[in-house]
Amino acid sequence: MNYKSTLKSSVAAAALFAIAAPVAPSVNAADDTLKSGNKNALTVSGQVVRALWYGDDGQSEALFQSDGGITQSRVRWVAKGSVNESVTMGGTIEVNMPLSNPNGNLSLNNGVSPVTTETAETAFKTRHTFIWVNHKRMGKLSLGHTNSASNGRSETTFTGTNMTADSGGVAFGNGIRFIDTTGGGQTASTVTVGSAFTNVDGLSRTDVLRYDTPRFSGLALAISAVAGGSWDVGGDYRWKDGPIKFRAQAQYNNVSATSTTIREAYSFSAAALHDSGMNAAIAMGKQIVTGAASPRFIDVQFGYRAKLFGVGSTNFSLNVQHSEDVAARDSEARSVGITAAQIITPVGASMALTYKNYSYDTTTNTFDDVDVLSLQTIFKF
Repeated sequence: MNYKSTLKSSVAAAALFAIAAPVAPSVNAADDTLKSGNKNALTVSGQVVRALWYGDDGQSEALFQSDGGITQSRVRWVAKGSVNESVTMGGTIEVNMPLSNPNGNLSLNNGVSPVTTETAETAFKTRHTFIWVNHKRMGKLSLGHTNSASNGRSETTFTGTNMTADSGGVAFGNGIRFIDTTGGGQTASTVTVGSAFTNVDGLSRTDVLRYDTPRFSGLALAISAVAGGSWDVGGDYRWKDGPIKFRAQAQYNNVSATSTTIREAYSFSAAALHDSGMNAAIAMGKQIVTGAASPRFIDVQFGYRAKLFGVGSTNFSLNVQHSEDVAARDSEARSVGITAAQIITPVGASMALTYKNYSYDTTTNTFDDVDVLSLQTIFKF
């Protein structure tokens, strides 16, 4: 099979579809709100994500089909009710669907042949199960498995391409191993693309007691106590002056109560968007590790949001990410990516075409670059 020809044909067909689809935009007027057994409203939503992508590690190549790279197929149920004029209360359940082909399980050079066929999962994975109470003037209190106060603070952007291009540097190809070329050889290393990068993005989703302040003059703060004794804080500042919109986020987390190696981490990200569609973002952070090198990263993005079709914006971005000491001490990894994404607003869908080049080196070894070209489609409901 000629993978390059197949991928080019598939991308061309998808591009024609994306261009043709906007010709006759329609409005999705469906009511997605249900009534539960009492006066509370129940909203059901989610998304289906599929991708076709090609990977080349310098020694071999293959065409893959998988779920999403950064985001995955999921379903959620959100219940909400009013206690009085000032207080609302609700609960959220959200799960990742079992994946037919997880992106991280697909690889080249596994000793026999490329892993391109189904490696299906059978289990649902919990994203959110929490209860919250919100007061208009006092803020919001959440209890359960959900975002910690530090989660997402490294990912501020206005590019509109973050479904396949965020500050983490990696979209697809997580499971591909770098080829060690030291001394002129070609040996598959133990270092995968996914293990070479980080964006130090907080404590993700975990069991927390979290408090969010109301937004005052553009600033909102959050703090959470994590099961086991860890804790974190996060801040979000938003501002608009004339044609420029600005947003900045920062976080600090301390996991010394539950880890004997990783002690703490911090990160910062900021982005600006001009009314013309031009935008830029920067993110950086560091993780403090006892007795070992401390991983750190910096990410820079430049983007443009155009209005080429009536159904939604057409977004473009250039993303460069540099990580150090993640997979090993004195190691460096760099990701350079270009993305074009078409948003199809009437049906909550998007299509994103992304090219990524991943490079990795240490002070003692050299490695071939990994190239990945992906086409991802998301349909939200």
